[in-house]
Amino acid sequence: MQYDFDIQRIKQGDEDAFKALFEFLYPKLMGLACRFVDNEIAKDIVQDIFVDYWEQKYITDVANVSSYLYKSVQNKCLNYIKHQTVVDGYTSKMKIAQARMDYISRTTDDNEVFRQVSNQNLRDLIEASVGKLPPKCQEAFRLCYFYEMTCREAAEVMGVSPRTVEGHLQKAVAGLREDLRPLLTVWLISFLLSQ
Repeated sequence: MQYDFDIQRIKQGDEDAFKALFEFLYPKLMGLACRFVDNEIAKDIVQDIFVDYWEQKYITDVANVSSYLYKSVQNKCLNYIKHQTVVDGYTSKMKIAQARMDYISRTTDDNEVFRQVSNQNLRDLIEASVGKLPPKCQEAFRLCYFYEMTCREAAEVMGVSPRTVEGHLQKAVAGLREDLRPLLTVWLISFLLSQ
C-alpha cells in the first residue's frame, strides 16, 4: 500500500502531517529494527530516527522519505550492533586471544614475531583489515560473518540481489586473506604448537 505523505506540510512544521507519517511508518520501522535488536532498543532507535527527522525537517531534502527513514533505521541498528559487539565481545575475546598468545610467547621467547603479535590488539588488526575493503564489501562481510545473516537476508538489508552479496563476499574474503596472511600464519603456528 502506497501512502502519499505531505512532506511540504511536515517541512513547514505541521505536526498533524508528521503524526500521520509517524503512525503509518512506526510499525513498519519497528518491524525492521526488531530484526536486528531487541524490542526496547528498537523502540529507542525508531523514536530517535523520527526525532532526528523532525528536528532536521527544514534541511532534510530526500526524494522518498519512507526509504530515507528505513535506511536510517537500518544504519542505526547496524551501528548499535557493531558497538555492542565491540563492547560485549571485546573483553572476552581479547582475554582468550591474549592467553593464547601469552602461552606461545612463553614457549617461544626468542621469536620476535610472536612477541610482536602478542602485544598487538588482534581485534583492531581484523577491524583495520575489514576497513580497507570497499564499502559494499565491508557491509556484506559484516552482515554475513559478524551478524551471521544468510546471503538472502544480507541482500534484503543492502537492497541488492543475493548473487551480488556473494560477489561482495568473494572480494572481501580475497582481500582479507591477502591482508591478514601474516596473522593467519602466526595463528596456524600457534595451533600446531598447542597440539
